Amino acid sequence: MPESYRLRGNRVAPMPLSRIRAIATNAARAFGFNKRNKRNLDKVFELLSELGITLNVVDDNEWLFITKGHYDPNKATISVPESIYLNACEGEREALAIMLHELGHLFLGHKALLHHDGVLNAREEEDAEWQADSFAEAILEIMGYEVKQLSLDFYG
Repeated sequence: MPESYRLRGNRVAPMPLSRIRAIATNAARAFGFNKRNKRNLDKVFELLSELGITLNVVDDNEWLFITKGHYDPNKATISVPESIYLNACEGEREALAIMLHELGHLFLGHKALLHHDGVLNAREEEDAEWQADSFAEAILEIMGYEVKQLSLDFYG
């Protein structure tokens, strides 16, 4: 019997890769993520405030580095350490992947859960972290970055 999929995040409604990529393509178009716009992305990230989304950039000395980024759906807030934000604004691929991953949680409609329901019959398409990685990967491809299946290690 094949081994069951082990969730890396919360269990969410299943979403096929084709749907995730469509949402990512629309987000990339709306925010101007493209091959010509790989630098000075601070202007792009500032657009989030117009949608009522808070981007909380935390001083590296205050960030605990338990994770590399965090999205709080209850407060519509993305929090990242300052070094990640600054590097993402300059188009550094790994930092940009983290920012896009957190945006993925937002645009894919992930909600906070009171439990981690991931033990029985889990599928990749139900993993919030897989979905957010796939969202980030789709936009990185649109921007012309080489991507392999992302599996961002947010805990180290």
